[in-house]
Amino acid sequence: MTIYTENCSQGIVETSFGLFRNIGQVLQHSFEIKKLKADVARERRQLLQASDDMLKDMGITRAQAKEESERVDLPRIRLINLLKERC
Repeated sequence: MTIYTENCSQGIVETSFGLFRNIGQVLQHSFEIKKLKADVARERRQLLQASDDMLKDMGITRAQAKEESERVDLPRIRLINLLKERC
């Protein structure tokens, strides 16, 4: 099952149950996903630490910021953009 496939100059990129051409691609993909997870977790912690005025400027409440900071998933658009950057 492939969730996202795109042709690029390096060939076909497949993710989530897709096939990778070699172990180097698997390791690179794994590193990129780990980095993305760390970046998203850091951004969510920063959101929770934002002042009420900053949250108001962003159009979200303290409760929404808390809810977002407790999420563990990755934003789908960030995953797609990560894959597009590889092409």
